[in-house]
Amino acid sequence: MASGVGACSQGHTTASPWPRLSWHGSGLPAPAGQRAVVRAATWCDGQWVVVGATADAGSRTRPAVWVSTDARTWRTLTLHPGSDFYTAREILTSVACSHGRLALLGAKSGGAHGMPRTATWRQRPDGSLAAVSAPYVLFGGTESVGVAGLDGGPDGYAVTGSRTSGAAIWQSRTGASFRLYDGAPGLTSTSRIRTQANDALPFGDGWMVAGDVTEESGRLRGVTWTGDGDGPWTRLELPGGSSVSTADRLVATPVGPDAAGLLDRGFGLWTLSHGAWRVAETFGTTDPEGTAARYVSGLAAAGGLVAATYSDGARFRLWMGRDQPMPVEVSVDGDRTATVASHGSQVLLLTDDDRVGQAWLATVPRPTQ
Repeated sequence: MASGVGACSQGHTTASPWPRLSWHGSGLPAPAGQRAVVRAATWCDGQWVVVGATADAGSRTRPAVWVSTDARTWRTLTLHPGSDFYTAREILTSVACSHGRLALLGAKSGGAHGMPRTATWRQRPDGSLAAVSAPYVLFGGTESVGVAGLDGGPDGYAVTGSRTSGAAIWQSRTGASFRLYDGAPGLTSTSRIRTQANDALPFGDGWMVAGDVTEESGRLRGVTWTGDGDGPWTRLELPGGSSVSTADRLVATPVGPDAAGLLDRGFGLWTLSHGAWRVAETFGTTDPEGTAARYVSGLAAAGGLVAATYSDGARFRLWMGRDQPMPVEVSVDGDRTATVASHGSQVLLLTDDDRVGQAWLATVPRPTQ
């Protein structure tokens, strides 16, 4: 999930110049007259997995999943959306892996009020993926604020998002069904703060959730919570910033979790050290002329380094110890995105400029001493 690469939590040093990555781009197969829409990627069971959709000239979409062992030659996985009108037309926005099995999250807006119709998918023994039948109110309904994303770990899967009660998490051991936990102590909003959840990763015997709290003064502050299910959840604030900070993305590194998000007029990378967050790096600046949202769209750890993609309000950027050129320019206008995933020393960058969705692979060299 943002644009950057810096040294991992042991020091986060940028003393040496960073070489440019050499990107190999590849297209993703789509039916004649349609294009690939890419949204997220992961490594699972010996192969890259990219999810999104295909779209025709009239912007009619169908969910799609592509897999590849080398990020050069891709094939599609069979999907079974069932009979639901919206599921058969949704865009897959998240993919997660647990014990070599995939789970997916997607949505399609529609109905009288144009609300997102969210669905999860589980992997069958034959490798295909089937939509999970669930009541609309599990992810939607009058108490829904938004669904952020899906993550996997040794104990299954977690979906993060927000309800009218505040930050929420949905959990599943197998991906076959999810249970909603909202109003959990420590995670829920209170009379003094409003909470929302953006991302998660496995942590200890449960999960770490990244998100934001809006204080009574209106100050937006990045936080994380650790816990499981009904809680209680323990909150930690991300230090730094005089006006705004957010916790948009989390990533596991060999020495612990890192978080990334807005930090005043730029962006920050935090590392967890001795039970407290500290600012490890600052990077990028927001575009004062930009009219779109500013946020970290992807975060990955590769070859002892951390990579991030981010929106500065006008276009997506790639940061690697310093800002680096993207292989293609992607503005933040409309239905466009850029994000990253990793495996070993490899980084997979996804770009979608609303004309073509592409996957770009690079091997991250270690910094020279």
